[in-house]
Amino acid sequence: MNSKPQIENTDSEFPSRYYFSTEIPIRKIDLSLDIHVSFASILDLVMEAHLQFFQYLGYSVTDIHGNSIIFANAFIQYQGELLYKDKVIIDVSLDNMGEKSFDLYFRLSKKNRSEKVSVVKIRVLFFDYSQRKVVPIPDAFRKKFEGGKIISQASPEIGAGSSGTLGPDGFVSGFRKLEVWKLAHVFLLHLYELCDTWKEKVEPNLIDHIKSVSSLLPVRIAGAWGTRIRSEKIKNILKAKVHLEELRYLLILVADLGVVDPSQELDDLEIINSHLKKYLNRVRTGEARKIR
Repeated sequence: MNSKPQIENTDSEFPSRYYFSTEIPIRKIDLSLDIHVSFASILDLVMEAHLQFFQYLGYSVTDIHGNSIIFANAFIQYQGELLYKDKVIIDVSLDNMGEKSFDLYFRLSKKNRSEKVSVVKIRVLFFDYSQRKVVPIPDAFRKKFEGGKIISQASPEIGAGSSGTLGPDGFVSGFRKLEVWKLAHVFLLHLYELCDTWKEKVEPNLIDHIKSVSSLLPVRIAGAWGTRIRSEKIKNILKAKVHLEELRYLLILVADLGVVDPSQELDDLEIINSHLKKYLNRVRTGEARKIR
């Protein structure tokens, strides 16, 4: 994979919606002259975030429907410092999808997105190493985004972080750090809005049942985080999986009744289910508390 980007300042505006977020602690080795993070380390952080993003999508960057990706260029806008022990939040978005290329955006911030660090935009190409040439974007990859199969979230304004969500060190704490909880929470908000549009087509009791079951999904995930007893964590995650399957059935029911088409929401549940499985595995192996 080619990762030698062209670096220059640019006013790359981060898209209005993003698909993935991660948090990475700053180490001594990331600093320049033991002062703050260097431009090279900014790129290292972005490279880590992009690997995590494609893993989240279910891909290896060397095998995306039989092709790899390479970088044509990278543009960096510096906005603030990263210091030792800072925890940088990296939001990842994808935009400007053409025939053979798309742009990956990385927005770096810290302290619950209250302080700007930088915005990075990378032009990405699909490359077939057997033919040694750039190739069109695979249809299956394109449909993930153009068909809305990947859950997106509205990009929060940097500097507008709520102090009520901060932990004692100035960062988001607790279950809000869990990617699976964030996905379930965003899905719940979306489903509540969707149910309002279904009122004329779906029985009110069925809508109420869908809302009731869907609200239990992020509740159980938060409950799993809140207990320190491993058996109770596992019990809550398994209950979340039960609610997910109940919700899956209810959505299949409204589809079979022929009144609405919840196919996108069923795809979203598959994504949430895969993250639930990962969270369950981390709890069973004792890794869950490594996320704050």
